[in-house]
Amino acid sequence: MRQLQKIRQYQRLYQHYGSDPKPTTIAEVAETALCSERHARTLLRQLTQSGWLSWSAQPGRGHRAILHCLATTSELSAPLMHACLEKGDYQSALQLADGDPASLHHIITPFLGGKWLKHQPTLRIPWYRPLTSLYPALQRRRAEQHIICAVHAGLTRYTPGQPHPVPDLAHHWETHDNNRRWRFYLRSGAHWHNGQAISDEDILAGVQQLLADPARNAGLKHVHQVSLAAPWCLDITLHAPDAMLAHRLAHHVCRLPHPQQPEIGAGPFAIARHHSHYLRLERQPWYFAAHPLLHAIEFWRTSAGAQKPAWITVGKGKSAQKAASSTSGGFAWLMVNTALTQPLADWLRQEIVFMSQRNFSQRDDLQTRTEVLPGLQTPLLPTAPDVPLPPTLSLVCYHTPELRELADTLHAALKKRHCTLTVAWKDRDEWHTPGAMEQADLVLGDYLAGELPGFALAEWFTDEPAWATALGDARWQEEKQQLMGLCESEERLNTQLVPFFRRLLESGACTPLFHYRYRINTMENVQDIVLTAGGWLDFTRAWLPPAMTQERTTSAS
Repeated sequence: MRQLQKIRQYQRLYQHYGSDPKPTTIAEVAETALCSERHARTLLRQLTQSGWLSWSAQPGRGHRAILHCLATTSELSAPLMHACLEKGDYQSALQLADGDPASLHHIITPFLGGKWLKHQPTLRIPWYRPLTSLYPALQRRRAEQHIICAVHAGLTRYTPGQPHPVPDLAHHWETHDNNRRWRFYLRSGAHWHNGQAISDEDILAGVQQLLADPARNAGLKHVHQVSLAAPWCLDITLHAPDAMLAHRLAHHVCRLPHPQQPEIGAGPFAIARHHSHYLRLERQPWYFAAHPLLHAIEFWRTSAGAQKPAWITVGKGKSAQKAASSTSGGFAWLMVNTALTQPLADWLRQEIVFMSQRNFSQRDDLQTRTEVLPGLQTPLLPTAPDVPLPPTLSLVCYHTPELRELADTLHAALKKRHCTLTVAWKDRDEWHTPGAMEQADLVLGDYLAGELPGFALAEWFTDEPAWATALGDARWQEEKQQLMGLCESEERLNTQLVPFFRRLLESGACTPLFHYRYRINTMENVQDIVLTAGGWLDFTRAWLPPAMTQERTTSAS
């Protein structure tokens, strides 16, 4: 866009010369505007004609001219920012804002929500941080998990409101040999997002890559062999019976990207553009199941942080619908290193639970009364007597606003008792690096629940490395084997899961602190908001009513 380039060059001149008249030369202008001297003369003429600056040249070689910038950069860029946003060109608007999303925050709201663009329904969602890798590795952030499930298909998948997985790339499956051998009948005629047909060999290669990836195969260590028993017929044999394999394969880490081009998937939406501050998903024309009603979904980064990350606002207009809300089955939690003495561990649990309730009991986006599973509330802690504290304690803490606040409160409280708390902040990617919490006395993290609460909790126990800190690695491995034994049948798992976790909670191995209350604030132009277990709207169901102000014209034949 020529106008955008002209404004960018004027911004460089304004930053260099300021708003007062300054002596300069053509050579200096060219160097500042990053152009040739010939183009600098053309640029000065155009900017003068536009009334943006004045240029008073002096006669004679070597004499310095006077350049006076007459307009501020915000006066010039704001109208063009509006024009860019109206067309959906967020990247150009961000360039005009010098790459700072916060600079767009005050003007971007009217352009968000449901919009009909070129007769295509588009949903724009404001976001507060860069969206990281969308490869289905062990991605711990709930937004990325949700997007991965929209972009990539798997053998099975979850759908909101359904307690069991439904077919995806496998249209049916059956079990044999007491749940030791699973046969998946594969869907023929499906395509990748690039239009290439999906072969049964592609699916086999995708499953083999999944099993070979340590960041994805935590729940599949019991797989013995995977093979094509016949065309479009995938066999998976196990070392141990597992009635829950179809559930495991519905997890986001088990989605199957293209085996050679992992950014290409086979789900309902394809990644059209992905930058640090902008993501655009487009409806995939090759999708094998029912097509979504939205044509595109865009994430626009509009600020540097979120006061309530569990709340999302979509839509525009003056009349808001009733917000869709739910309480997460997941929870923030505390674990204490098993090497600490029992009196010290009990006192720390008591103090941190008290701090959490004091800090968050009045928050409308958090719930401090925790229920890990239906019928399994967090047991009350016994009163712990005061104990002498060591000179130092170490904390590994997942980086969320709430846990940061709790860690800061704990740091201040221990400091008053002459105990220094050292805090290691971990993001989702760092959390699972080897040895990340080996030396931690305390660990603060959070667990994101899945569509099937009980089984999702069992998966978390298998995958969460902090359990090795709380139980000791040897006992953790033993408990995992016991939990896998419960999966011989779904009925046995459902019967024994509550007693299994009640025992762990009563021992103090894990102390839940609070749940998030998910909420999606919707306006009148976004319909059928259905919440997933992760608190996101189901992209495949949402739709926009017709834009009645844009009458479609027809001509007589």
